[in-house]
Amino acid sequence: MLFSLAFFKVLPLFIIISIGYILGKTFEEYDNKILNKITIWVAGNVLAFTAINSHPPKSDELKVFFSGYIILFILAILIPFILKKLNLIKSEWGIISFALMFSNGGYLGYPVVGALFGDEYIAKAVIYVIAMTLLSFSIGIVILTGNIKKGLLNMVKLPMLWGFLIGWILGANNIFWYNFPAVISEPIEMIKNASIVIILINIGVSLSKIKIKIYDLYDTILTTFFRLIVFPVLAIFIVKLLKFDPILGAIFVIEAGMPVGMNVSFITEELKINPALGNLLVFVSTLLSILTVPLLYYLINL
Repeated sequence: MLFSLAFFKVLPLFIIISIGYILGKTFEEYDNKILNKITIWVAGNVLAFTAINSHPPKSDELKVFFSGYIILFILAILIPFILKKLNLIKSEWGIISFALMFSNGGYLGYPVVGALFGDEYIAKAVIYVIAMTLLSFSIGIVILTGNIKKGLLNMVKLPMLWGFLIGWILGANNIFWYNFPAVISEPIEMIKNASIVIILINIGVSLSKIKIKIYDLYDTILTTFFRLIVFPVLAIFIVKLLKFDPILGAIFVIEAGMPVGMNVSFITEELKINPALGNLLVFVSTLLSILTVPLLYYLINL
């Protein structure tokens, strides 16, 4: 019953992703660079800003989310390293590590959390994504490239980080976006209401542009298994270990079980570090997550 309930709650999200995929394939002569910019700088940023500003996180919430993710982050480094030493993966361990530490907790995680728990809990998902993004786009990039400067520059250039900080500081001082003059608050509300659809369509369009090569299938299956099954199960134990509030713990587990983040595909393409594997990881894990997310929701509510 719970599985079916969760499945039909997230199914509309994947239908919108499918529409984006069909559009991307239909108009494949066009790239989606401008849609990516709109998603990153406008839709995703406004959604994170309004969620955090409306429900400013408490210090104990920040503490448990950051502490919990740090454990997952360390495991995301150690597990691929060990697998490589045991010759259980063929590809560069840095790519596997980056795929495990960086999930699609924002673009897909926000609408999933909103669908399963309510829009007011998107703010909690934002905390997870900020913790994940700060570590993944600094230390994670260093692991992937060996370039410390590139890692630090990537971190300070994150638009979501600044949206989070501004929204949090204002909200903590009881300055809320919906109390702004109508000329400002109404456009913000319109963008917020449209943001999830924009984000989901962009996921679909981005998936349609991915070039699939099956020779990395073994590493893809293994990494996807860890990303969608092992890591959220580990998250369940972390939630119990750190004594999360039940609803925060459930959101933490769902976020930990999101598929490989779209940025893994973009970054491996840009850096020319086995982009075929990065693309395949994103595509396969996103496809399978329509089944694993409802399963996780069922497990955490047993």
